[in-house]
Amino acid sequence: MEELSNEKMLASAVAFLVSGQEQKAAATLLACTVRVYDSEETWFVGNELHHGMHVHLLGPRTAYEIICDRDNQNRAAIERAFEAVLPESTYVSQLTASVEIVNIDPDWRSLYLDFLMEERSVNNQAVDEKANRMWNNLRFRSESEVKIAEALDRAGVLFLPNCKARLNTPEGRRNREADFIICHNGRWGMLEVDGEPYHTPLRTVEDHTRDRYFKEHGMPLVEHFDATECYKKPDDVVKRFLKLLENMRI
Repeated sequence: MEELSNEKMLASAVAFLVSGQEQKAAATLLACTVRVYDSEETWFVGNELHHGMHVHLLGPRTAYEIICDRDNQNRAAIERAFEAVLPESTYVSQLTASVEIVNIDPDWRSLYLDFLMEERSVNNQAVDEKANRMWNNLRFRSESEVKIAEALDRAGVLFLPNCKARLNTPEGRRNREADFIICHNGRWGMLEVDGEPYHTPLRTVEDHTRDRYFKEHGMPLVEHFDATECYKKPDDVVKRFLKLLENMRI
């Protein structure tokens, strides 16, 4: 039986989904790594012996929940994609997922306790029910945002994540929130994480409208990065963003 390349299998499955316009399933796979191996199960198709393959995905919670829900249409699409790209005389016998293990802070217990205690208090930072990820006592809506926060911390820059701002809009003064407001060498910019797992056209229009409000108040740089890239290459995203800030004319 042909030896499998995990990365090539993943890329082929994503390409299959994209060609069928199954964007959400494709975006789910893009946030994951995959391991495909022989499950040691077999099945006769006529006189031919076919080998079962175990497809295991490692990624964020959103991917885990999709794969664990056997009635989920995106799970079915992902399984169908791997069936389509597996070598001849093989089939998907199992499709499973697990969540990537997080890096822990020495004070992680107290951080989570503070987070739970603060849920009932007034807070200007990521206040809706989707902000259920925590890092250093700050709230985030996705694993991709956490990865960017960690990369910004490593870069040693000042940043404000998911904080509401008060600004002018055609409808009057309103509250609007940026994913990350960053100050680097006295220069300010906004870094946005697009998609988790992807943006709808309506959400994209809303984001661009919000971006314009911030720019009208003098925010010199607003840059959007794909959530998958932010999750897999956060240091590269932050490096590119800071380079853009440095190259700005002031």
